[in-house]
Amino acid sequence: MHVPRIAALAAAFIGLAACSGGGSSSSGERPQVSPLVVTSLLDEAAPAAGTVTLRSALAAAPSGQAITFDLRLDGATLSLTQVAEEHTRLKGEVMGIREEPSGPVSYLVGYLERDYGRSALYARKDVVIDASALPRGITIAWSGGDSPGARVLAVDGDLTLVNVSISGGRSVAEPLPVGAPTDQPWTLARGGALAVWGVARLRDCRFHDNHVQGDFEASRDRGAFGGAVYANLLEMQRCVVAGNTALGAGAAGGGVFVVGGPGQRGAVSTVERSAITGNAIRGVYAYGAGLYSDGGGIGESNALRVTSSTIARNLAEPAPGLPPPVLAMGYWRGAGIYFSNGFLQVHASTVAENTARGVARTDSLGRRNLAGGIAATVGNAHAVERMTLGHSIVAGNTVEEIGGQRYAHDVYTGSLVHFRSMGYNRIGAIDFSQILVPVPWAGWESLSRRHFPKAGDAAGVALGDVVDVAAVATDPTFPSAGVAAGGPTVLYYEPRGTALGQVPAYAYTVDETIAEYSLSAEATDTFLAVLLERLERHFGLEGYAAAFQADFEAFLQSADTDAAVAGAQPYRDPDGRPITTLAATQFFGPAQTWPREFANHPYIEFWHRLDAALAQAAPAVGPEGLGDDEWRALFQSGALAENPGIRMTVETRSAFEATRAAEDQRGTARPAGEPGDVGAIELR
Repeated sequence: MHVPRIAALAAAFIGLAACSGGGSSSSGERPQVSPLVVTSLLDEAAPAAGTVTLRSALAAAPSGQAITFDLRLDGATLSLTQVAEEHTRLKGEVMGIREEPSGPVSYLVGYLERDYGRSALYARKDVVIDASALPRGITIAWSGGDSPGARVLAVDGDLTLVNVSISGGRSVAEPLPVGAPTDQPWTLARGGALAVWGVARLRDCRFHDNHVQGDFEASRDRGAFGGAVYANLLEMQRCVVAGNTALGAGAAGGGVFVVGGPGQRGAVSTVERSAITGNAIRGVYAYGAGLYSDGGGIGESNALRVTSSTIARNLAEPAPGLPPPVLAMGYWRGAGIYFSNGFLQVHASTVAENTARGVARTDSLGRRNLAGGIAATVGNAHAVERMTLGHSIVAGNTVEEIGGQRYAHDVYTGSLVHFRSMGYNRIGAIDFSQILVPVPWAGWESLSRRHFPKAGDAAGVALGDVVDVAAVATDPTFPSAGVAAGGPTVLYYEPRGTALGQVPAYAYTVDETIAEYSLSAEATDTFLAVLLERLERHFGLEGYAAAFQADFEAFLQSADTDAAVAGAQPYRDPDGRPITTLAATQFFGPAQTWPREFANHPYIEFWHRLDAALAQAAPAVGPEGLGDDEWRALFQSGALAENPGIRMTVETRSAFEATRAAEDQRGTARPAGEPGDVGAIELR
């Protein structure tokens, strides 16, 4: 297929429609103020009379007043060489470390004012920079050198940015002198192009060749976050984020890092009709090479929604020159998207060809340190709530083990409470191995967590079967810093094959099965044994229950929880009794931190081993293992015949109504009255 010329592609994809830059006036709102018009490309704070520079306009504009550009500046580059603030003050996370029985655990002290280092432009107010009247937009570039460089713009307030390109920004963690007015030893590397503690409203913008660099000391506080954009809350539409990097011992969000609104319960950040491609993170602990969401921070439950967007060819890998002992400690997860708290929804999007590369290992609970396309965090406590995928292509993402194998790894559910499908997805490899195991406490709706597959879903697909890999739309003006470094970055893929004509034109209801059980006061909990027997009958696996129990109990009896003490040291329950049998394997709580408690590890191991054993014994079982269909087939509501002291609740209910996205990434309307295509792009 002929790939469109870049100029035509930019017009179609970026969609440089006129957008409102200033606040509109309505009853009860403040009146409109005429915008300040930048007339010069000079980088001067006090230009000659009659001349307005961006720097002078930013200083003069009251909070929220729009800054626009003279039409004669159409397509021009405004080169910044001056640093407005050596010690940019914005809020940021402050972490602490406390000792737990399982080892040191980081905790959030709070979000306090921090030193973000050098910024070329800085404002402590709401800022509006609107180039929507310029057909080719305006570019703002840091041109003052890379030693150490400066981020382009920092805003303590809300930022509205329209039809602006930002490049060359660089935020580097620098040591602070003893006695500096902060308890930080180093400045924070946050947002190479933008650092915004407020809402970043970005429309028709491009971010390329921006970088953050932390250090390699043992401190989470000095992580490198947001190669291009670091924002508390984000509203991104029709943007390209490509060729940006984050480097440091801890690195996250090679393209975009979203904090997610600490203390703002229910806050939602959005990425719509955008491309986040060809970005890279390099570090010891590296998460979210394209896009990272912190969900509002530890203990918060805020959301990130990605709609009609392409997340592609981003790369998470070790930093150069790391010694083998350090490499052996590393994590490289979520090469496309990673979220560590709250909720993630990916709708009508394409997540493809992202790669996580590193030295592979697993911990005592089988938790991988490498994960591919979309990944949720894995923690020792309840952290991530729900991942929802709908009408999306998630395929062709890989894990590359240094010195080992390369394999497909598209969706990693981490320690989610629930995975939810809207249906009509095309997914390659989906890994449910670490989703939170069932918790037999009323109200947790815990047995059925894997609400997949739903109508129209397909797993195990190859990327070439659902996108035309020969018709990838790219832009050579944005060289990739990630996969295929130096080559043009991807803007989008066209769907093909089983991705064509699938998504219903009209809204439909998605049903989910919720299952849990309760135990009467005097009853003995034999649920695990009952489950094994029912699985044997349901799948026709003669001898399965006894064989699994024998294998599991052999593991329990060989477990050594303390290598410093001679002989095998078994797991023990909270009263100190050894856990060496299936009957002694129970859930002991507490509700929020059960993976952290050693007494719960045998219970967790049971469910993980059950997944692996079912996959081997019953190949017809899908990647979800025990999903909604299996729970409905295995149990009904009421007391168990095998043990009347256990009462089941199994309910299939209408969970939500799903609708397809109205427009694709390029702004093409989905076809009226007929099925549409899966993924970010609609062909018809």
